Amino acid sequence: MNQLYGHLLLAASVLIGSAIPFVPTGEMVSGAAAVAAHSKLNVFLIFLITWICSVLGDTVMLIEARLGRRRLQRWLNRATFGARVTAAQQALTGNAVNAVITGRLIPGGRTPVIVALGLSRFSIRRFMLIDTVACALWAGIYSTIGSIGGRIANHPIWGMVIAIAFAVSMGVLVQELRKLWQWYRGRSVAQDPTPAVAHAIGTPEEAPAKP
Repeated sequence: MNQLYGHLLLAASVLIGSAIPFVPTGEMVSGAAAVAAHSKLNVFLIFLITWICSVLGDTVMLIEARLGRRRLQRWLNRATFGARVTAAQQALTGNAVNAVITGRLIPGGRTPVIVALGLSRFSIRRFMLIDTVACALWAGIYSTIGSIGGRIANHPIWGMVIAIAFAVSMGVLVQELRKLWQWYRGRSVAQDPTPAVAHAIGTPEEAPAKP
């Protein structure tokens, strides 16, 4: 019964947390996986539950954004959060798959992407297919981190603390790597030679000298 209760509690936490903007559910998964190393909880079931419930929760958030599109758009026009959603919409026009997966792995990046998709009336079926891949990667990473943390410590509480610390550190690391990549891309564009641009646009030929 305790095992069933623990899995149901995790499922409800991830489902509700994924449906609410900016709720950190990765730490929940890592903590549960750490406790599983010292209890009857099953790490594979934790991964499976987390995977399914995160997809369902993300889909609920997408539907919420679609249903409240008009009211949400008016609020976003006045909120600082609106700039992030606008940036997410611009990224989605180029590559929706990359935006959804990256948004799931970067702390704080999931909500702007999903809200932007909802405002754009993105296909729910297509979103679920993409989000299934994104949530599988996310659930696998955080459950593995939690399992490693639980095996390092001799007590479930300390294992949970270590796992959550690992999860937070990984989130910060991914965010910093993303900033570094953006800086590198910006620098590469800034250093792009002018002749290449002129060649792409086309330059007028010099007129022949008069005799």
